Amino acid sequence: MPDMRFAPPPSVRVAEHPSGMNQVLARSFNERLIMSLLLQHGGMTRLQLGQESGLSAQTISVIVRALERDSLISKGEAVRGRIGPPTTPISLNPEGVFSIGLHVDQTYVEAVLVNFTGEPVDRRTGPLQSLEVDEVESALLVVLDGLLAGMSAEVRNLLTGAGLTLPRQFGGNEHEGSAVLNHDFEAALGARSGLEIFIQNDITAAASAEILFGQAKLINDHLFCYVSRDIQPRLILGGRIYSGSAPCPPVCSDAAWAALEAAIAKSAPLENPAVMDWVEEASRKMAALVEELARLVSVPTMILAAPVPVEIMKALVSATRERVPSGLSVEASALGPNALALGAATLPIHSRFTTEAG
Repeated sequence: MPDMRFAPPPSVRVAEHPSGMNQVLARSFNERLIMSLLLQHGGMTRLQLGQESGLSAQTISVIVRALERDSLISKGEAVRGRIGPPTTPISLNPEGVFSIGLHVDQTYVEAVLVNFTGEPVDRRTGPLQSLEVDEVESALLVVLDGLLAGMSAEVRNLLTGAGLTLPRQFGGNEHEGSAVLNHDFEAALGARSGLEIFIQNDITAAASAEILFGQAKLINDHLFCYVSRDIQPRLILGGRIYSGSAPCPPVCSDAAWAALEAAIAKSAPLENPAVMDWVEEASRKMAALVEELARLVSVPTMILAAPVPVEIMKALVSATRERVPSGLSVEASALGPNALALGAATLPIHSRFTTEAG
């Protein structure tokens, strides 16, 4: 059997609402097994699917027909080999399923629409004037409405659900925004969208998205770090995501982070002091984190995500590589600067279409 690693902790809370996808959501375990393999490996032939899954050729044929009927997979061009009949690769249909991700940050909310292969299709953001519950809920509904209004009726009918991600805490004060973290957003979001709502921690969901759609598809063990004002790590062993209870030391102050955001908004060069200071301090703190982790466990890969442009991300990866042991591969997340919202959008897809769905 294959190593099915799409296994974040289940959503913290789930609210059920009717969905236009009801007729295709109740997939069998074997169907979800095949879709998990296609998520992990991309295009595969029926023979490869049988070898990886352990299912018979007849069972594979039945599953492929069912998934094709529901437009969840598509067939590529036949590949002619030297021996035997041509083989046809099978892939997930990017337009077979869509999912919404909603994320609440300390100063803004974000909504993103992704397709079945995790590619962002549309995005909305809105400012937060405060962390009052009514303000946050209102802002979420505004960006959700904007996303829904921009969809065609066909895409709307192919929505599989919506994920909402929240931080463990807002800022350095564990009491700040605590009402937001405990509020029942599902009722308002579900009523407005008609979708099932999945809620999870933002970093855990992003780590899950990296496994499902990003650099960690074929990596069993790695360290995922989301870097902003501080470093928020997740340890992935055997595809399972683990988080600690003690926070890491901050990378920078709120004022320094605001200076970095201002520099990014102005497209400042890498030589900008705010950029250089953040890259230097973040890489130093991550090297210390790796050293501490090495006392307990060794992983071959470290994946970094951050809400910064590509060039700054490259600088961060390069600086971190110079500080950590040479045997540790350091890579940039494939999710880009919107990793937390993409993590939210992954929750319904993970729950509906993979072998860990339940």
